[in-house]
Amino acid sequence: MEIGKQIKEYRMHTKMTQKELGEILNVSDKTISSWENGRTYPDISLIVQLSDLFNISLDTFLREDKKMIKKIDKDLKFKKVYKYLLIGGILIVGGLMLFLNVYQYKNQWVDRFNPFMKMEIGYATLPETVTYDGGKQYDENSKKSQVPDPYTDIFVTETPFGGGTRLSFVGGQSPEGKNYAIVQHKGLYVKKMSFISWNAIPEIYRNAMQKEYLKVPDADYSKIPVHSD
Repeated sequence: MEIGKQIKEYRMHTKMTQKELGEILNVSDKTISSWENGRTYPDISLIVQLSDLFNISLDTFLREDKKMIKKIDKDLKFKKVYKYLLIGGILIVGGLMLFLNVYQYKNQWVDRFNPFMKMEIGYATLPETVTYDGGKQYDENSKKSQVPDPYTDIFVTETPFGGGTRLSFVGGQSPEGKNYAIVQHKGLYVKKMSFISWNAIPEIYRNAMQKEYLKVPDADYSKIPVHSD
């Protein structure tokens, strides 16, 4: 006998309405009706409750309903696969969070999309002139397009106490008298920079900065960026 018919038979034998049985199992009377008419099946946990409620063994309850047995087998396999997928997802998310926390200030592309980092605003002193096309001086007589080299290893002051980060970014030749920059960045990723004059920098930051650009020799800050929270 199919399990739906057995549920109906045992329910009527115990003189319960569909609504009363539904209240015991915490389901609606429509769900009970759907079971009894064979449209849907109860899950394994509810089958166990029904077995206890009607005082019959699971073997007796399920013996003649092959469809129900196949459904239970499928549900158990699905739950097993879901369990492994859930564990795998947790491990992947946990590993990604650990990576993003440990790998800060090492790669601008990682920093750009790192949700654990925030945008910073800082001020920098720039060299008054830049080189072009890989270290060449600007040639006014050249007819070829000359591309300014990026600013590299520039210390950006982020706090009035002198803390900051060494960054590299593209900006081009600064206008005369404006070889300073306000820089918006997230780790090593520079979102925006604008040329400003010395007086445009808040005095509290100017006190922690060098007015003249000073290149620091013999220091590889590209691998170990300086940063202060």
